[in-house]
Amino acid sequence: MNGTFPQVVFGYHGCRRSIGEAILSGKLSELNPSTNSYDWLGHGVYFWENAPERAREWASQYKEPFVLGAIINLGNCLNLADTANIELLRHAYGKCADIFERSGLPLPANKGKSHRLDCLVINAAVEASKSELKQNFDTIRSAFPEDDPIYPGSAILERTHVQICVRNPQCICGYFRPCELVEP
Repeated sequence: MNGTFPQVVFGYHGCRRSIGEAILSGKLSELNPSTNSYDWLGHGVYFWENAPERAREWASQYKEPFVLGAIINLGNCLNLADTANIELLRHAYGKCADIFERSGLPLPANKGKSHRLDCLVINAAVEASKSELKQNFDTIRSAFPEDDPIYPGSAILERTHVQICVRNPQCICGYFRPCELVEP
């Protein structure tokens, strides 16, 4: 079902310039993982796969935006583009739904860009895999359709991307400064 995903990818992380420069200079050894309850793929450090421009767009929210490149060995990857991994999430969802039902609380919901339900289920799946199967996921990878169709009737959306959530910082083989991104 799961296992080592035999792939090394380029990931791009949008951040503040001070963070990116600290990583590149060695003053900071690793990026802080996100632990928000609304993160798309659970807790970890997020990268856009092979999409430096998308990382730059996201980083533009900061006063001094920066794009940090990383070489990522996906390792033991919960690859959600592979249907073999979907059953793990269905099982985790069932367990979460039971717990919330017994407690009398509603399950968290996804709403807009807040993915509280997905975050809960993916974190539960990772923990269940760790305790029940003695399998730890290094990374989680999924495609996300986002924004409007690129033309009327298209199934291709403007900002669809592949996101990688790195849970094990040892999977990051190294960081680099991407070539300067030129404004169109």
